[in-house]
Amino acid sequence: MGEREIRIEAKRCIGCWECLDMCPQSTGTEFPVYTRGDRMPSAANPESCLGCLTCVFICRAEAITVQGKRNAEGMAERRADVKARLLF
Repeated sequence: MGEREIRIEAKRCIGCWECLDMCPQSTGTEFPVYTRGDRMPSAANPESCLGCLTCVFICRAEAITVQGKRNAEGMAERRADVKARLLF
């Protein structure tokens, strides 16, 4: 598993918390990827990230980028899968 780098662009983030709410590794986990900051989420434990990119695709402000080795392959398929799960 490659190292993850999760960036949240403060100037773009609108503080809706949807990334935190939708991330499968942030709700009810011991080492959540996202935690609540003062105005916006914080990427507290990027090593817990599964690379599903749900946060990237759910972010309506397009403020989140996730980089890591596993994300490069199959991104289009994961995006389609995430959108399908969000719609239904």
